[in-house]
Amino acid sequence: MLTLVLDNIIAFQLLDYDGLFPLALVFIAVFFLLSSLWRRQRKRNRELERDSQIRKAAAPVSAESNITRDLEDLLVELQELSRRISADIDTKFAKLEAAIRDADRRIAVLNRLDRHMVDETSVNSQEAGDHEARHAVIYELADAGFTPVQIAKDLGKSPGEVELILNLRKQADS
Repeated sequence: MLTLVLDNIIAFQLLDYDGLFPLALVFIAVFFLLSSLWRRQRKRNRELERDSQIRKAAAPVSAESNITRDLEDLLVELQELSRRISADIDTKFAKLEAAIRDADRRIAVLNRLDRHMVDETSVNSQEAGDHEARHAVIYELADAGFTPVQIAKDLGKSPGEVELILNLRKQADS
């Protein structure tokens, strides 16, 4: 029955599969809390049946206060669970936003470098100019804040080659 309800929720696009995990955690927590309350209530009922004289005098007041206290405890536990799930979602969302910003930055740098390479290769068709254009890509990525390892990974070169090109640039600038 639960799977039928979840399939209907997903079919109407009220939730996606990524959003089911926190929802499932909430359902599991509620189930365990309610089963715990049910066991406590059964235990109390057995104790009250053993002592029928006390139960007749105090049962209506104590049962109501016990139920009220149990419901308040349940609400506190649910609020704490909700707070933890919300904090976890906020953390994951912040990480996702940071990854998106980093990807956007990399895309912008690569687009700029691609335009720069096309312009430079059309002007310089000599062998030395081609090497300089390839080095310019590495220089641009290094200026954008990428490490030699990241540049090597993006361009399909070895980290040693990238470091060598960057060191040659430093020596030429000196």
